[in-house]
Amino acid sequence: MNGMARFFSLVLGGVLAASPALAREACVRDPARVHELRVLDEMELTDMVEQHPVLAVPETLHQMLRSLVAASPRLKAGPAIHLLAFDDPEYNAYAANHGLVILSSALWRGAAPLDEDELAAVIAHELAHIENHDALVEACGLLDRLGQPQLSIEAAREQMGLQMFNPHSRLAREAREVLHAQKHAADLRGIELLRQVGRRPAAMASALAKIHGAEVKGSPLLTAGTHPEVRERLARARAAAQAPGRSGHAAGGGWLGDQTSLQLRSGVP
Repeated sequence: MNGMARFFSLVLGGVLAASPALAREACVRDPARVHELRVLDEMELTDMVEQHPVLAVPETLHQMLRSLVAASPRLKAGPAIHLLAFDDPEYNAYAANHGLVILSSALWRGAAPLDEDELAAVIAHELAHIENHDALVEACGLLDRLGQPQLSIEAAREQMGLQMFNPHSRLAREAREVLHAQKHAADLRGIELLRQVGRRPAAMASALAKIHGAEVKGSPLLTAGTHPEVRERLARARAAAQAPGRSGHAAGGGWLGDQTSLQLRSGVP
């Protein structure tokens, strides 16, 4: 291949490689997709309201939210973020892309209630998802992996749901990897927000351990078989809490599970 032909080959290769990333970025910035995701979130929220009574959020949690939002220039710029609480005996927390953090009452009323710093860690984690538009990023990536950019987000999720039953599915593996990467990144960004508001950085790991039934001081995780990534998340969160603080913004990451958006964004960390 002569020099000129090689040059055009490299240029073409670069353009083709960049195309999926450009398409995902365009999807994330598309107001129609933003609205579509919000409608789906609100539909799921309606279902949740029918299943669990809505509670008044303790003022302490509102204060935590305000301080954490103030520590993030991106979140502080708006739109406003609100807290919602449900009476639910299961540990759960979610983030909706349009600015809503949803908590279950078990987080502060359960058999092993979280302390104030741990509650702040859960909120910080969910705020990191909102800060990064993780639910929309994940949805747009899903459309890209399916090769159907015009498909609705709801239809894409239905297709991926079927893929999840196939242990050999490359699409399912990639989707899980994205969700896990987002969770790790939200842990790290949440730790940074905790530092900025004067909360214990180690609270992220202790909250995660408490929610998953693990003893913070190293006994085996009760949920390690069904949540194999929990050990790694704990290790990363503990390492980040012990490392010197860093400024900046971590990309990517729900708290309790692999649900997206209210498929909202998270569900049990």
